[in-house]
Amino acid sequence: MIDKATADNYIERVKELGSKPGLERIQMLLSKLGNPEQNLKVIHVAGTNGKGSVCTMLQFALINNDYSVGKFSSPAVFDEYEQFQINGDNISEIEYLGFLSNIIDKTKDCTDEELPTYFEVQVAIALLFFQSNNVDFAIIETGMGGRLDATNVFSETVASVITSISFDHMEFLGETLSDIASHKAGIIKKGCYAVVGKQADEALDTIKSYASDIDAKLQLVDYHHVKVNKIKNTITYREFKNVTIPFFGDFQVDNTALALETLHILRYQRIDIDIDKAIKGLEGAYLPGRMERISDEPLIFIDGCHNKDAALRLKETINNHLSGTDITFIMGVLKDKEVSKMISVLLPLGKSLVTVTPNNPRALSASMLADKCFLYDLDVSIANDFDDAVDKALNYNNDCIIACGSLSYLKDIKDAFSKRL
Repeated sequence: MIDKATADNYIERVKELGSKPGLERIQMLLSKLGNPEQNLKVIHVAGTNGKGSVCTMLQFALINNDYSVGKFSSPAVFDEYEQFQINGDNISEIEYLGFLSNIIDKTKDCTDEELPTYFEVQVAIALLFFQSNNVDFAIIETGMGGRLDATNVFSETVASVITSISFDHMEFLGETLSDIASHKAGIIKKGCYAVVGKQADEALDTIKSYASDIDAKLQLVDYHHVKVNKIKNTITYREFKNVTIPFFGDFQVDNTALALETLHILRYQRIDIDIDKAIKGLEGAYLPGRMERISDEPLIFIDGCHNKDAALRLKETINNHLSGTDITFIMGVLKDKEVSKMISVLLPLGKSLVTVTPNNPRALSASMLADKCFLYDLDVSIANDFDDAVDKALNYNNDCIIACGSLSYLKDIKDAFSKRL
């Protein structure tokens, strides 16, 4: 088996390949590995916002029904191995290196054109991990898009789930919601169930058309029959009564309803799911970095909001739960995101802003982000690093701090806060 240094060198090599949509390389790799994707019971989840929340709620609901549940999600935020979980436990370093060693051996004669990308390697490791542990269900979150995403290697699924679609990765997925939705809809399989959450009409029409063309079984969440108790933070939908929403944020109502609809469809397929156990499991779901409260005094949240739609949902949460609160935003963003649209939604809600540069090759520098923000009526500071960002944010001495803009820097900012609190 390879050592960690060899693994790191290989990972750096494939990372240099960047993103290359398409299924040829991953299919070739999986064939060399014995096609670990076959015979898995897969719940495949695509969308722009809410994928992580829906995957996690389904994961915890099924685990509490005594199933062995694998979950693959991306990107890694707080631990490099958190993308690969079985029953909530991350893959061990020894297991990861063992599967990676197999991949390196199978790709040793590949040219750079044939070599799998970093994300394709991660997908292959997840599938090997789930196959070797004989999981009952594999919950697979797409990376980007759907149709040409490296996760889209299954001939059938027990459910293809599509969360809210908005503008993201336009250079790869297209400039219109219809273009983007056509990519997301590509995870839907002929004759299989597709469960779809709240969508703009343009996106929904595209999904319906695609599902009809391939004779898929389309199931839409009926939001008219979603009953919400805002005081108790509960939702009632179908056979699931008075379910406590596990994550903070009003937008999580839509995500929870989609997770419950998916569980309903699994039960309709005669998969043995006890309602009470499913509810208890879902209520205990935990997902770091999604409006995660990391401190009560001072009140501090970290959130992976990274596009206009997510910003609108965060704005709704702020208006409903933090109205009248003086907010300091910490923002680090990637330059290929909807930066101007996102800040136009959020900055009017803040009293001060600290910009920071994420440790990511696609990062927009803190100074360039600040240049986009000086037109807004709030005090703007540029941080030299994450520790400096925390110091500046705390020194504003406002009621609440919200760090957002990208998942890519949340671990760094959370670690920086932990030194001070």
